[in-house]
Amino acid sequence: MQIAKDEPARVLRIVGALEIGVAEELHRALRDLVGGDSMPVVDLSEVDACDTAALQLLCSARKTAESEGKTFKLGGVSDPIRNASAALGLSLTGAPEDITGANPANRGNADAV
Repeated sequence: MQIAKDEPARVLRIVGALEIGVAEELHRALRDLVGGDSMPVVDLSEVDACDTAALQLLCSARKTAESEGKTFKLGGVSDPIRNASAALGLSLTGAPEDITGANPANRGNADAV
């Protein structure tokens, strides 16, 4: 996995596999992004694998951003992200930035990130 912050565009771009082995690095990157930006944006268009640990971190980052009055958006979503989300019942269709779906049970915990 590679993580790069595009400072002018204020987008966190992630390339490669989002799996449990990179969870700590992903957590740090998302925490820094959410903590330092008023409208955090993550580009997942080049993610080629995704597991539930990564989805949990993304949901948690969104919940944390929302609790701080920020808008968390996905600038792009790859098929592996869509497939993993669908397998868990998380909605991405029609709203690429919606990684938590309409079900309040999918909203995570405000203290998680």
